[in-house]
Amino acid sequence: MNKPRLIVILGATATGKSKLALKLAELLQTEIISADSMTVYKNFNVGTAKPSAEELAKVKHHLINILDSHEKFSVADFQNYASKIITEINNRGKIPIVAGGTGLYIQALIEGYKFSNQNQKSLHSYFKETGELIYNAKIIGLNIERRKLYERINLRTKKMFDEGLIDEVKFLLNHGVNRNDQAMLGIGYKETIEYLDGKFSLDEAISKISQNTRNFAKRQLTWYRRMKYIQWYDVTKLNVDILAEKIYNNSFVNYEKGESC
Repeated sequence: MNKPRLIVILGATATGKSKLALKLAELLQTEIISADSMTVYKNFNVGTAKPSAEELAKVKHHLINILDSHEKFSVADFQNYASKIITEINNRGKIPIVAGGTGLYIQALIEGYKFSNQNQKSLHSYFKETGELIYNAKIIGLNIERRKLYERINLRTKKMFDEGLIDEVKFLLNHGVNRNDQAMLGIGYKETIEYLDGKFSLDEAISKISQNTRNFAKRQLTWYRRMKYIQWYDVTKLNVDILAEKIYNNSFVNYEKGESC
């Protein structure tokens, strides 16, 4: 039995995963599955760097805007949703693209983790059934020189505030979102709430979000080191539009015929 085909685009935050996924999805005329623990939540847009309405209209995205803020979402939930979508897209003769920065989600999906508890909600109680990937997959990692990555993170944080993060958080709080909901505990949201509570200044909030995001990026990169099958590309030297064309032209002629990638 042939394994379902799959492309995965991963990397630290602010490396251009979403842009690459969008470009490649257009070239392949396929769909994107978000592997992000925050973009599943409705109305959490600015602070999650969610694709724009225009981008969502251009290419179909899955696992975005599917939950209310109080609802829980675990790695087992992601694996369950994503595996079904991958099968369905493959059945239509397309190659789905999984894109995101939550390493545990992606590893559990492509290595076929089995969750030991019956309701499959635990983040900790799992074991890996096989030593190989359960998909015929191409795993693409985006890398960038650390100093430039931190510069991008700092710019992204500032951009979030320019685009209305404070107003978004106020809107969420005024429309019944509990500050202790899982979605509100994400980087950017919890610090903005503390700013609104008067715990520190706007400049301090921006600084804290940037620092926490940089720390998150370090954890992401540490996680990816255990995934030895990732094929890394340096986006410092290669524009993502060019990279999408390179990946498409160099890797998918035989892949689209159903051969191994």
